Amino acid sequence: MFCRVNRLKLKVHSLTGRITPPLMYQAFRNVKRNRGAAGIDKVSIRMFEANLQDNLDALMRELKTRDAFQPKPLRRVLIPKGKGKMRPLGIPAVRDRIAQEVLRLLLSPIFEPLFHENSFGFRPGRNCHQALERVLGLWHEGYRVVLDADIQGFFDNIPHLGLWPVWQMWWPMEISLDWWNVFYGPG
Repeated sequence: MFCRVNRLKLKVHSLTGRITPPLMYQAFRNVKRNRGAAGIDKVSIRMFEANLQDNLDALMRELKTRDAFQPKPLRRVLIPKGKGKMRPLGIPAVRDRIAQEVLRLLLSPIFEPLFHENSFGFRPGRNCHQALERVLGLWHEGYRVVLDADIQGFFDNIPHLGLWPVWQMWWPMEISLDWWNVFYGPG
């Protein structure tokens, strides 16, 4: 099982009160650290930062107002994947990456305790070295079979609508920010 949802009682209240200027600045710093290209609006991180206070204030108002925030379309580019193949990549606008980072900063502490202790990918404070240590530990315990699997085009084919009931099961409240539909809903 990939999570421990049955072992923990999840209690969360509205997220809107947790969206504060310090959180917005932290989200911006995280996005800036990752660098990245401009989105479809051609606004770079440097351009966004030139008017940072006003841009973050406006984004925070949108995020706190139901149905006000709407992400811009993704800028699509093809990047080399290897063996002459190309992979499509969607680049969000800087403001949308900041909004996603705000959501990650709010939800990560809530959901992180639910994930399986043997899950290491894309988890804060976990890395490939720890995963390798775990594999070696299992080897010393007598396990001798490793299954290596890769789901082709996984992120492009996630059934977002199918995840909605799981999200609702985990989330014990009506979300005042309907971010799920904004980022993952139809369209």
